[in-house]
Amino acid sequence: MFKNSLFSKIVFIFTLPVLGILYFSSITVLDKTELLNDFKKNELKVEYLKESQNIISSLEKEKILSLNFFKDPQKLDSLLEQQSSTTQKIEKINKLIDNLPWKDNWKEQLTNLKISFTSLDEFRQKILKDELDENSIKKHYNELIKDIIEPLFLLKFNTNTINFQQELLKLEDIVVGNNSVEKLLNSFNFTLYSLTKELKELEDKVNFDKNLSYLFFFFCIFTLLPLFFILKKIISEEQNSFLKIQKHKNIYELLNQANKFLAKTFKKDDLYLDISDLLSDGKNLSFSFIYDFENRTIVAKDGVYKNIVVNHVNKFSDFSQENMISKTIKRESNVIINDFKEKNVSVFYSRASEFNINSMATFPIKKFNKVVAVLILYSNELNFFDSEAEILFDKLVLDITNCLEKIDYEERRMKQDSELKLSSYAFDTSAPMLITNDKNMIIKVNQAFCKIMTYSKDELLGENPRIFKTAHQDKALVDRLWSDLKINGAWTGDLYNRKADGTIIALRATISVIRDENDNITNYLAQYMDISEQKDKEKILEYQATHDNLTGLPNRLLLTDRIERAITKTVRHNIFGGLIFIDLDNFKEVNDTLGHDIGDVLLITVAKKLKECVREEDTVSRIGGDEFIVLLDNLGNNSDDARRNINFLAEKIKDALNSITHLQGYKNVSTPSIGITLFHDSSVSVQDIIKQADTAMYSAKKQGKNTIEFF
Repeated sequence: MFKNSLFSKIVFIFTLPVLGILYFSSITVLDKTELLNDFKKNELKVEYLKESQNIISSLEKEKILSLNFFKDPQKLDSLLEQQSSTTQKIEKINKLIDNLPWKDNWKEQLTNLKISFTSLDEFRQKILKDELDENSIKKHYNELIKDIIEPLFLLKFNTNTINFQQELLKLEDIVVGNNSVEKLLNSFNFTLYSLTKELKELEDKVNFDKNLSYLFFFFCIFTLLPLFFILKKIISEEQNSFLKIQKHKNIYELLNQANKFLAKTFKKDDLYLDISDLLSDGKNLSFSFIYDFENRTIVAKDGVYKNIVVNHVNKFSDFSQENMISKTIKRESNVIINDFKEKNVSVFYSRASEFNINSMATFPIKKFNKVVAVLILYSNELNFFDSEAEILFDKLVLDITNCLEKIDYEERRMKQDSELKLSSYAFDTSAPMLITNDKNMIIKVNQAFCKIMTYSKDELLGENPRIFKTAHQDKALVDRLWSDLKINGAWTGDLYNRKADGTIIALRATISVIRDENDNITNYLAQYMDISEQKDKEKILEYQATHDNLTGLPNRLLLTDRIERAITKTVRHNIFGGLIFIDLDNFKEVNDTLGHDIGDVLLITVAKKLKECVREEDTVSRIGGDEFIVLLDNLGNNSDDARRNINFLAEKIKDALNSITHLQGYKNVSTPSIGITLFHDSSVSVQDIIKQADTAMYSAKKQGKNTIEFF
């Protein structure tokens, strides 16, 4: 088939030579025409080059004047005049830039240049305010000149003798070295003049060449010599194409052979070994191996190649030195080296000729989007790993990935089957349990759960566990529960659930996720333990330790803790807090004349009145006897507001306590003496703040009782 195709092309060439000649000649004419069109753009390019040169020259002068001004402020007028001149040149080149036909191709460079121009005014202000040193001034102007030079490298001129790119490089080197560019600008000016002249000469020459091309068109009709070169090229391309197809066919056969045992492989080690053996017999492949990143091992066919690789990997197992394996793992992408002898990239580099290695490639092997191994291939053919070959080997790697994931799924499934069997054995034990489906609907409960929750099985099946929810289960707890189930596959914590009879029960729950072979959630298994008695004891002890037995108000211990928090809050938010210290006048007289029972009634009534006067976030406490303290942690941002707000509340408290005129039919002779103190930072301790309020309260008593005093 190959020969017939080639023969047909030869007949075509020799029977229709004129068509080939006409085609070749017309291409030549079109080429010259396009070249002439390019020369029409040269005038705009030269204009842009000139304007760039003018700005560079102007900026260099401005830099020198800025440095002179830095040393001698008397140079201000000269500097301002030069700055104005530079600004005009910048406006001119900005207009030119906006009209460049190729500005989209220079988008990044021109954008950087315009940003640099925009920042120049701000920089000039800093110079005039003497906010910069000499080095900063040089650096900024030099960087701006570099930004102007950068787009110039994109200008292309079809010249043979004038190389303005070299002049640009010299200019850039001088700018980087913080040297004056004035001298080189003069040289660059001469180069620009020569460039303009030569471009004109070149344009004339191209016009002349175009005319010659027309003559050549007629001349080509009378010669068939180019046809022999075309024929040679076609035959060469046919041969290369045939060899390439044969190469891809061999790789494809490897894939077919690999697929035969991939479906039957259920162990990773067997998979890697089979792949290595298969590739070792591949045509044009000198050697191959797989580096198992999970186990840090080399899998390859035994022999001298494997020994060299194993010794090298053992020596550099920590990958402190970058190599092809570490690059592939780090980048998570293929690395292709089609000319193996070009640079040292492999342990086989020094022995490439001995082992006949001319190209190599590495392919990351992933499992669930994570690199777990690397496939390394060496070929005796130069440029063996072309784009088509890379695609075919990517297909092999993808098949390996699918097999690895299948093996992993199978291992998980077997493990979960075992866990489910154990769960089924334990489900009907005395521990309360329930199972829901993936939609969190109850599909199974044991008798122990029904008993503790006072539900029947029929009442629970098909329901969502949220029917047990109480106010104790806030959004944060629920979010944390589902987050742990999603990330860790399990959650353990304490819950307050509502039983069928409406009572609350404290439970310690452990919820586990059950998945299928595809890693999809199928069920949730929940186990419970009744901890109500333990929780009740903890709450009672905690309450007794922090609250007054008579009034139920926080005691001195809890108050101290809340004052410490209030101090922290005032410091963080820069606000004022305060204490109101209340002592009941004549309380001893109430106890002595009316009895302690009436005294207790008074204390309970006072506690109630105080709680009615303050905000929900404020703290009302009884610290002993007839002494009460009110803590307020947000009274305002300044002392005047804080003093006014706390005084208003104190007056309110005073009026409220004075409204207690009778106690169970007896006249109340008790009045409040109130002391106030403010705090704003942590410079005063909690005990000192309480003492300050106490001192203010005693001052109020000395004033005749039933009064308010500030510390």
